[in-house]
Amino acid sequence: MFKKILAVGLILLPMADTASAQSEAEMKACVDRSGGVSTEMLKCGKIEIDRWDKRLNAAYQALMHRGSRAERATLQHEQRAWLGHHLKETRRLADDPNNGSLAFIVSQNFELTDISQRTLELEKRVKQEH
Repeated sequence: MFKKILAVGLILLPMADTASAQSEAEMKACVDRSGGVSTEMLKCGKIEIDRWDKRLNAAYQALMHRGSRAERATLQHEQRAWLGHHLKETRRLADDPNNGSLAFIVSQNFELTDISQRTLELEKRVKQEH
């Protein structure tokens, strides 16, 4: 039971800090329907990650289409560095034996938090440049 509560908390944690592409109620309903089954909770997280990924790509493309050549090169370098760290840390957490049976939940929690923060950062830059 404790693991189920912890897993739900880990999935919902990013919701407390960032605006959500999916409403908090939708995410909670999805997790509630999972019945505490981690594979089902991971599906809920995947839906949310995919939504953030679309927003991230839209913001990135908007910035790439309006910057100077130097600004685009800087953004591209910055994005590649972020993505490299993002993927490396996501994999590290999934493979960490200290995370036990919650490894994929912990990894996905990082992935969701990291992608939402990066998305909001890029979206803020898009708005500032208008």
